[in-house]
Amino acid sequence: MSFDDRLWDGSDPTYSPCTGLSSGLFYWKAPAKYRKAGYSIKTQRLPGFPGDGNDIPRAAFARDLTSAMVRWYEGEEKKIEPGTWGSLIVKYKGDDISPFQDIRPNSRENYMTYIARWEGAIGHLKIADMTFADTKRWQRAMVEKGRSVDYIHKMFTHLRIIVGYGVALRLVGARDAQEILGELRIKSPKPRTSSPSEDQVLSIIAEADKAGFSGFALGALLQWRLTLRAMDIRGDYFRLRKDEERSGIVRGGFRWENGLTWDMFDRDIETLTKTPSKTKDKLPDEIVFDMSLVPDVRARLLGIPVEKRVGPVIVDRHGMPYSRYTWADIFRKCRAFAKVPTTVWMMDIRAGAINDAKNKGASRIELQQQANHASGETTERYIREKSDGANNVLRLRGTNMKQV
Repeated sequence: MSFDDRLWDGSDPTYSPCTGLSSGLFYWKAPAKYRKAGYSIKTQRLPGFPGDGNDIPRAAFARDLTSAMVRWYEGEEKKIEPGTWGSLIVKYKGDDISPFQDIRPNSRENYMTYIARWEGAIGHLKIADMTFADTKRWQRAMVEKGRSVDYIHKMFTHLRIIVGYGVALRLVGARDAQEILGELRIKSPKPRTSSPSEDQVLSIIAEADKAGFSGFALGALLQWRLTLRAMDIRGDYFRLRKDEERSGIVRGGFRWENGLTWDMFDRDIETLTKTPSKTKDKLPDEIVFDMSLVPDVRARLLGIPVEKRVGPVIVDRHGMPYSRYTWADIFRKCRAFAKVPTTVWMMDIRAGAINDAKNKGASRIELQQQANHASGETTERYIREKSDGANNVLRLRGTNMKQV
């Protein structure tokens, strides 16, 4: 497949190469020629859904992915020279000893997006030739393109991670490059201050019920009441390695993991036993939630026929777990229906729940236990009854609890 000038000159803002629809979702897919050559990003979910009015930013994302792929391919065709950023990036992505192999699968996809852009932009340049002026030029180019503070910060964070691996390998020029990047001042995105109120969250849930998104409504309510991460409610799909067995729930080359399953509840749905996925290595203790303290959640769960209480709890209209993209799309739709400000993001539900508990009198330790935060290894060694702390938060928040 060849690409015309629209890929490079921006003359057609609607030009969206390598883009297609699958199950009502947009995907970018690398053509076979590039996949066979070893390009690392095979497919990438594009944000949004048909008719959302975001065709132009979605097309820009597709062009970014495509131009990075083409630049990589042209460099690959010419053979990657040792000592270049491209050669270091190949090592970072492919070496068995690279810290990249230890990154959680869903985070790895985010890494790949930024790494691919660096690979396309500077892969042909020698690491040892980089100057401070180069880094300022790259930074200013991003600003001139209208990139956000968050985007620029993430781009340079990933470049620093890459060069850190080069330092570990003692590659020529890597130490100097690390020092130069250390002198570059990059604005950090402002911490988020938005925290949804209970009324806002419940109004979004109510709109989801009206629109027929009962699985999302139940999941969002569970997230709000139990202060769990969205991933621990709905789960997520992780790319299978070539040598992995295709067991469990598999869609394409992805397996569903980490979400709520019916075997985590007891027979009468009086308790839920869950180990939060993100912190399970540092904080492996199970949390046992007393479901009698969240009657609106328990009523919804009991309303699901017994014969359907198998496998994932939070499923779509087709009985399949949601992807994080579909979940986010439904949230945005229901947020709009509920007339909740766009400054409230899906990820804010957990923060809002923690603030709600704090305002109702939960102690710092109880909040830490409820959220399963590791604020310090020493503190965690002295914490034994996490379930008690978690359930006391539910009791406190249950006072005058508004029902859906």
